[in-house]
Amino acid sequence: MEIGLWDYPAPQHGSVERYKEKDWDLYLDDMGEGGFNSLVLGIKWMTTGYRSSLPWLDQNPSCTGVSSDNAVLLHALRGARRRGIRTRLLVVATQFPVRTFGLEPVLAPDWTKEVFGEPFGYYDLDHPGLEDRILEMFREIAGLFGQETDGMVIELEFCDREGPHRIARYDRWAMENDRPDFAAIRQVVLEPRSFPFRHWRDYTTQRRIDVIRRIEGLLRSEGFNGEISTIAEIESTHFSVIGNMNLVMLRDQLPHCGIVTYDGYYDRRINRTATMDFCMLQPKRLGASVGFLSRGVMPWSDDPSVLGPLEDQWRMTLEDAAACGPDSLWFMGGDCRVDGMVCSVARLPAFGFKDGREARRKLLAMACEAGLSTPVRTP
Repeated sequence: MEIGLWDYPAPQHGSVERYKEKDWDLYLDDMGEGGFNSLVLGIKWMTTGYRSSLPWLDQNPSCTGVSSDNAVLLHALRGARRRGIRTRLLVVATQFPVRTFGLEPVLAPDWTKEVFGEPFGYYDLDHPGLEDRILEMFREIAGLFGQETDGMVIELEFCDREGPHRIARYDRWAMENDRPDFAAIRQVVLEPRSFPFRHWRDYTTQRRIDVIRRIEGLLRSEGFNGEISTIAEIESTHFSVIGNMNLVMLRDQLPHCGIVTYDGYYDRRINRTATMDFCMLQPKRLGASVGFLSRGVMPWSDDPSVLGPLEDQWRMTLEDAAACGPDSLWFMGGDCRVDGMVCSVARLPAFGFKDGREARRKLLAMACEAGLSTPVRTP
């Protein structure tokens, strides 16, 4: 099993966005000493963490990936490879700051956080102009980093929302697939026991498949031969677990595409057994390569009185991974350097750690104690 860290060198996340070469050397040495053999870098999150020539991608100079013209990112990727650590690049292709992106969301953006200081748009896959820009972004990333990484993770988060421009396209799909039209499915009967969204979910799953197929074709044409995977988001709240994709459709049409899963609360106490069934066991039964993403050095918006100790979250994840056997296991957050949205240096001390590295090394030690990682020699 691959086991490792999942971090974002993109602004406002709070983890590694201001890392310099020496910081990456320490981070990667810790991974090697702790036996972690896999690293995912989110170079495009809600914000952009690499130097881009595309005029509609934000370029925050406080981010060292941007200010170094990608030298810091290449240092991290090459340093991981020297240490025998597999790497993947995560690209979130459906979220952008509206001001720089220039495409007005069809539904008004509902994300205006002070940490960002501006609205961010969630764009659906039928938004006019979006698909072409997604392909432009992946073409650039393949040229900059394609030879330096082992895989690409395609995230299309919040791409499934309805919008008036989607109705005609859905109705064509519904007619071709013997499904009810939009007017019929829009009449949702409010019944807590039912799941009335299967037709819309199948349509949006198909749109995800279509876009992933185009991205894959582009990446292969650009000479990228690494692994391709996508994220299936699971929403878990008390007594309810919902998957946003029809994974049978994904498996039938893209059998070689890996699946990365996580639960949106990152709280292993909620629906613990059910989320393991959704996130690990069912995708494995479909024959998919399955990766699970869980909470790492990640205070997020919680505090210990709400979440409990981070160590408890890590312990539950390690126990569940040992029992269910995903192909890959990642912990989001290997450091806390700024007061970011996800990894916050301001919130971390309340969880009993003086800094992000102390927490990271505790997580690594727990994985070794659980028998899921074996320390390896670093150069």
